[in-house]
Amino acid sequence: MTNKSELAGFVPAPNGWRVAIACPEDSLIMVVPVVGWVPIPEESGSILSSPLEPVVLFDNPREPIISTVHSTLTGWADRSYVHQVLAPGSEVREMHEGWKVVGYGDN
Repeated sequence: MTNKSELAGFVPAPNGWRVAIACPEDSLIMVVPVVGWVPIPEESGSILSSPLEPVVLFDNPREPIISTVHSTLTGWADRSYVHQVLAPGSEVREMHEGWKVVGYGDN
């Protein structure tokens, strides 16, 4: 879970926004729903030069997590990174050969 100060200025995202997180160790791109955005100082988040940071939902049974993408990625030991922010109706593109796209929680 993320701390409250990290979510100061939270603005809900319209339905359908997602973030594609590249996971090099697993050769996959995981697509996670965006539930909102928080303003951040430039150059301090997961998206280069963005004044907004996505807030995502990992809808784990009995242990759901709502967190900024930056907090999530800095807490993971691998080299995962934001591959793409997906507007409603957009699909993941420009993937590495042999990688697959999965929704969070899919195997």
